[in-house]
Amino acid sequence: MNANDGERKGGHPGKAPAVEAALVKCIDNARSRNAPLSGPLVREKAEALAASLREDGFKVSVGWFERFKKRENIVFKKLHGEAAEADTVSRDEWLEQQWVRVRQDYSEENIWNADETGIYFRALPDSTLTFKSDNKRGGKKSKERITALLACSAAGEKKELFGVGKSHSPRCFKHVRTLPVRYAANSSAWMTAALFVEWLKDWDRKLGQERKSILLLVDNCAAHNVKNSTLRNIRLEFLPKNTTSILRPCDQGIVRTTKTYFRKEMARSVLRQIDEGNRAAAADIAKKISLLDAILMLRDAWADVEASTIRNCWRKGGLVMSPEEEPTTVDPPAEISTDEFEQWILSDDSTPVSEPVTDEDIISEVQERFGAGTSAACSKEEEEDEEEETVVPSRAEMRNAICILKTRNSPACWFQKL
Repeated sequence: MNANDGERKGGHPGKAPAVEAALVKCIDNARSRNAPLSGPLVREKAEALAASLREDGFKVSVGWFERFKKRENIVFKKLHGEAAEADTVSRDEWLEQQWVRVRQDYSEENIWNADETGIYFRALPDSTLTFKSDNKRGGKKSKERITALLACSAAGEKKELFGVGKSHSPRCFKHVRTLPVRYAANSSAWMTAALFVEWLKDWDRKLGQERKSILLLVDNCAAHNVKNSTLRNIRLEFLPKNTTSILRPCDQGIVRTTKTYFRKEMARSVLRQIDEGNRAAAADIAKKISLLDAILMLRDAWADVEASTIRNCWRKGGLVMSPEEEPTTVDPPAEISTDEFEQWILSDDSTPVSEPVTDEDIISEVQERFGAGTSAACSKEEEEDEEEETVVPSRAEMRNAICILKTRNSPACWFQKL
């Protein structure tokens, strides 16, 4: 009862634990990318996973699916956006119970948060202020991306920027090493678990030299899977699910402020070339922005984020109780309206930042944990329960059964047994 929060009669697992474990990972992976799911889609995915795991004796029945949803606390709900969907109850419970215990050994200078964000570094705004007679059409928005990892402390300190982008000649970034920014070339420009572990180990080594220990808050992103990595000076703490939009400091305005400075500098760079006599269209000028230029502009944008802004974001998430400071406002470029500038800043908020998890990755992980072909070990209790629930006795049958039980339990029946 305790193991299942009192929601189930027994503690036995489902028919095929490997299939259920793989299906949970697939659902979690799909929802992390805000993909809508329905019952038929999930059941179809369960059948495909069962075939891949060689669970020949497993059948995706309606009864199994309903029990699976109860076991995993899965419900069907209407989506209202990430912030509206966030679990404020879980956040408040975590802050009052776990967070007080977790942070008690660390000062604000040693409590950090890290978060990735994707940036379309060559994308221009969709619209602009112009004359009514202007018939020029906008071009297709560039989706060339870099992923930036931002880390900051509750006291307002910032760690050097870590960028991930696609580069065929990483040698051109040699001099970046002397600047407060790190860069890694990746064929997909996504953050991977290997890159994140490398970043963590490098930071852990530096903290060891400084004889410091920190608490690092991260979400459950796929790239943050740091199994088998030994960290001596960094304690990794994962934020509760469905709370990052209202709890994670970087989501409270740190990432947005960084992008604001980046977009403003990018607009200035394009307009500066036009003023200097470049006759190319703005979209063509933006296409000439190199990956190195983008990394350096992002470095400057990260440097412009003030410590007071960072502390306010930590306070807004409820992780610290420091008083609110005067916020810093960033005005848009004179050539772009405020509304358009806001839309431009948020244009890449939904950009994936970590390498997507494939079904092959999930299946190999589940096979390593459970082994292939575990359908022979199906729970008999689960099958019996499912069969019992399909039979609904009538009132007359129930009355007859009660009479039989009374007769068998009478003293006369006891003597007959003796």
